[in-house]
Amino acid sequence: MYEVTNGLREKQKERRKKQESVIMIYRKSCPNKKLYSSSAEKSCPVIGNDVFEDLMDVMMKLKCQSGQSNNGELQLKKPAFLATLSKSVNLVQNHVLKFDSIKTNIGDGYDASSGVFTAPRKGTYEFAVNFITSNKDEWLELDLIKNNNMVVRGHAAFDKFTSGSLQAILELKKGDRIYINHPRGSGLLHGEHYTMFSGHYI
Repeated sequence: MYEVTNGLREKQKERRKKQESVIMIYRKSCPNKKLYSSSAEKSCPVIGNDVFEDLMDVMMKLKCQSGQSNNGELQLKKPAFLATLSKSVNLVQNHVLKFDSIKTNIGDGYDASSGVFTAPRKGTYEFAVNFITSNKDEWLELDLIKNNNMVVRGHAAFDKFTSGSLQAILELKKGDRIYINHPRGSGLLHGEHYTMFSGHYI
């Protein structure tokens, strides 16, 4: 029992030393600079990506997940985005939806030009899509795709101006790509900000 307890204490000491050393590297390399979750280059170009990843892990473990610390040195925000469709869109098969009107984009993970969300850092994310068909009688189906693999599907019934939705909670690695795809041969999606795509780090 004593050996087990002693072993746990040693691991805790090692973990604390690693946390302190990573934070010290950051503070010495980039004094008086804020830490952004999006990239090492934006936060502090002189530290490597490996050190930056360690630093992000440490900050998450210390629960500095958002806002700014009292001394003004650290600023970590949870990635989140909301984008809507401003105009109705005629869909073809394997059409990647480009939600063009960005309302929120914390961490700059969503790209309106491609319709793709790229995870700024690893962790658990929640995604949701709400959509409405236009003035055409036909089925409408949308798929949420992770790195070219379908995860979940949403469906709207065979009628004019019917709604559909989908939702997913996913464990992502930094750089994983999430987007919305139309798998059917044709479709008409209503815009005017009724159709939207959102996601956030939880």
